[in-house]
Amino acid sequence: MANLKKLFGTEHPFLGDPGEWVVLGHGMYGEQLIRVPIEGKAVISHRKGKIINEGTMSVVSSTEPVTFSSRYELSLTDNSEILSFFQVNEELGDMRGQVIVFDDRIISFYSSGDETVTGSEVFLKLGENRYTVTGGLYSAGFVVNLWKLDMVRQTKEEKPESAPGDEMKAPDESSSGGS
Repeated sequence: MANLKKLFGTEHPFLGDPGEWVVLGHGMYGEQLIRVPIEGKAVISHRKGKIINEGTMSVVSSTEPVTFSSRYELSLTDNSEILSFFQVNEELGDMRGQVIVFDDRIISFYSSGDETVTGSEVFLKLGENRYTVTGGLYSAGFVVNLWKLDMVRQTKEEKPESAPGDEMKAPDESSSGGS
């Protein structure tokens, strides 16, 4: 199995370098395309040759704030610039697609099993620790949601101190699939 850090680490640290990213931006939804602020985080990890993205996004201005959690996996394919996308989504059905590395961009597109719901995102690298992301979710040819987000990777100095007893044992290199 290829080394994910070697494949994407310098070109795209979002894929190649596990870490936590702070997300801020705005989205639009509904027939009137109502604009709402969004904040959240994305945590990237590498497990058994896969890139795992676990995140939460919150609509912060709503009278009843809404938080969405997501988890998706990216797997290597025969082409080192294409990753396979898979997400279990209880509301929309399982989503499958591809993520393509294209110069300073990461482009993803995906759809539900019955292809009634589709989505796409473009991650534009602005620096070693910063991306801007634009994307949308569509159903039957109509916009469901649009978003524009800025992502900044937290550095080790910015992460909060862990409480005593919260220390985690480092994973054994042999169990990580060499990634």
